[in-house]
Amino acid sequence: MKKIGNKGFTLVELLVVIVILVIIMSIAIPSVTSSLERSKEKQKNAKIELIESAAEIYADRHKNTFTSGETVTVAKLIEEGLLTKEEAKDPFDEKRTLCGHVLYQDNTYTFIENTSQCVTIE
Repeated sequence: MKKIGNKGFTLVELLVVIVILVIIMSIAIPSVTSSLERSKEKQKNAKIELIESAAEIYADRHKNTFTSGETVTVAKLIEEGLLTKEEAKDPFDEKRTLCGHVLYQDNTYTFIENTSQCVTIE
């Protein structure tokens, strides 16, 4: 009688491999998730700087009417053509722009977030 060779894996060996993969995934997934969050936060900060720069151009165009202590909304910057909806898109919510306005005071421009001033992207 011929003996049949054991060429396959046993059920225990397959279960051990699956357990090892689950352990690796449980370590890797939170790391990737936090990395994505940090990336979105950096992207948001870069977009805020872009919005503040657009507000500076807006203030330069409206020198005689735009004074210290005034604000300009993101929607107004988009309307004026100084910013596109894509440039102002919120990294955490792709269906809308960053919400808020830029305060001009003492020759500095500061973005102030305000969710009631959102512009929805179509």
